[in-house]
Amino acid sequence: MNEKKKCPNCGLLIASDSEKCPYCGCMVQEEELRAMKSSKIVNNDNPKKEKNKFDKSILKFAERNDVSIPKEISLFLVIFVGLFLIAFVLGLIVSKYNKNFALTVNGISVTFFVEYLILFSVFLLILNKDLFTKFKKFLNKRTYLYGISYGFLVIVLTALYSLIISYFYPNLTVNDNESSLRNIIKNYPVFSLIIAGFIGPFCEELGYRLGLFSLIRRWNRVAAYVGTAIVFALIHFSFSNPDVLVELLNIPSYLIAGFVFCYVYDKEGIETSSVAHMTNNCFAIIMTILSGVLTNGQ
Repeated sequence: MNEKKKCPNCGLLIASDSEKCPYCGCMVQEEELRAMKSSKIVNNDNPKKEKNKFDKSILKFAERNDVSIPKEISLFLVIFVGLFLIAFVLGLIVSKYNKNFALTVNGISVTFFVEYLILFSVFLLILNKDLFTKFKKFLNKRTYLYGISYGFLVIVLTALYSLIISYFYPNLTVNDNESSLRNIIKNYPVFSLIIAGFIGPFCEELGYRLGLFSLIRRWNRVAAYVGTAIVFALIHFSFSNPDVLVELLNIPSYLIAGFVFCYVYDKEGIETSSVAHMTNNCFAIIMTILSGVLTNGQ
């Protein structure tokens, strides 16, 4: 008994070995081949679509973990204005009891450590409950893997800039900000690593990324990148340094770091940008400590 199959065109039963439908004249085998090809295309489309969805997800920015607008403004004002006020008040207090001590490396170091501890405490008060809801990624491995990687990217990029600029200006020195920090590190290496390596960069990320960048990003992302990077560079610029060229030529290093930290914050979140910033600072501090040890050894 011959097996039957349906004609792909008219649907009537015909012999299974028929090449042509006797009722509608459809070439059965050609229709079957077309159906098989179309089914393969359909089946192959799904993984492609899924892959495209995955690829697009890579380009997406991090879930918005910014705080409320009043808190963003507060975070920025505290780091940008409050830090100078804290330093000014501490300077007055130290000078009142011992004016000479305030001008020494020890006096500057103590003021530096205390002002960042106060700043950190103020930030904790501002964030309050947000600390438990906005910083969950500090428990993720990805945060440290990406944060450390981006931190070393900043180190490499700024080192390349230094090599290029040293070719044109071989006698270029570090700016006042860097020079002052190096003196503090040499005298108080452990405290410097804690304050300037961890607490300081975390405060700066809160103030400039979670504060200023998030605030401007609400209206325009490009403006947020440019504005935050420029402000971040300018706070490391010393207007009291008579050698303006030194300060200006060091600005691009901070601009590079500012742009990268903004991108990391925008792409991964405040936790990863904080780790990246800490990595960059800790590396610089450790190199300064090691160079001091080697110099003393000689």
